Amino acid sequence: MSPAQFFAAYDAFGERRAGGPADLSSAHWLVELARDAGAQAQRLDVPFERFVPGEAWLETDRGRLPGLPLFDGGTTGPQGVAGRLGPLGSEAPIGVAEMPPRAASLPGNPFALERARSRHAAIVVALRTGVDTLAPLNAHDALAPFGPPVLQVAGAEGPDLVALAARGDVRARLVASGERRPGTSANVRASLAGDARAPLVLLTPRTSWWTSTAERAGGVLAWLHALHALAAAPAARRSVVALATCAHELGHLGAHRAFEAEPELARDASLVLHLGANLGAAQAPRLVVRGNQPALAERLAQVLVAHGHPAAPIEVDTTGAAMGEAHEVATRGGRFVSLVGDNPWFHTPEDRWPASVDLGRATAIAAAVADFAREVAA
Repeated sequence: MSPAQFFAAYDAFGERRAGGPADLSSAHWLVELARDAGAQAQRLDVPFERFVPGEAWLETDRGRLPGLPLFDGGTTGPQGVAGRLGPLGSEAPIGVAEMPPRAASLPGNPFALERARSRHAAIVVALRTGVDTLAPLNAHDALAPFGPPVLQVAGAEGPDLVALAARGDVRARLVASGERRPGTSANVRASLAGDARAPLVLLTPRTSWWTSTAERAGGVLAWLHALHALAAAPAARRSVVALATCAHELGHLGAHRAFEAEPELARDASLVLHLGANLGAAQAPRLVVRGNQPALAERLAQVLVAHGHPAAPIEVDTTGAAMGEAHEVATRGGRFVSLVGDNPWFHTPEDRWPASVDLGRATAIAAAVADFAREVAA
């Protein structure tokens, strides 16, 4: 399967939200691709309490704006919450804010702290992206929701909402409803046998809010390329465990479950190579190589350039800062190197093949990851 065919097939599954219609079918597909690469692979189901959104809107005298409840916030009844709009942190019953969808990317982020101490009866937040449609915030506390109901709306609504909130006399009604039901998502675990040294771990998320093709598929492509390369490498190499984890958007739940079951994979691996978001997104060449192993992070940057990725937009951060599932490794004391890019369609429904993917850069990244993984495992 060529990279273009892979992206088209990935995109064809549609929405990949944890517990949603395409979640388990796309996991099964990935198991088969990992087996085709030469690995032993299996689907590991992850049961969880799934939030199913109901009615969600904000109504003012200008009309009704549709939205999506925050998955780790409170909910309203059908009557909702009524009152004045005001800036987030004000005394108004309904707080208003604008922010990018990355604003809630880690636990204890400023918006989570603001919600925890909020006196608002409800909050509406407009999520700003390059296309300004509805780009949900990740829900790190999805299993233990807290704070007032939060309605997420398209970024395009932000300037008007901020202006209305600044007036201080605009009344509104906000509904953010939903219910929690038993759900199932799945991790994919693939492995290649090797010698007795500590294994190399390949880690990438596999679920997201929407189809999220540029956001997630580039990491999955690199994960598969690395498996192919490692399966073809000489037998005298490290063993390999490859994890494609679920519920990235729900506090990295799949990674939590994987490392609860096998804590040594985070703690004792020779390296966890985290293939994060937006690897090869169109119109966004910036690529950050992060890690707490400086020499390996620098080496990965060199390999990326050798495989044709432009050098100028590559940034190397060896401060030990960790994003996404790499944060789960770092907090457990593990060694990691992480790749994360940018994406003007981040968390939006419009992140679809082919418009949102730079196929040349995505292919270069996958080839570089495969060569780098082979070096580390040698």
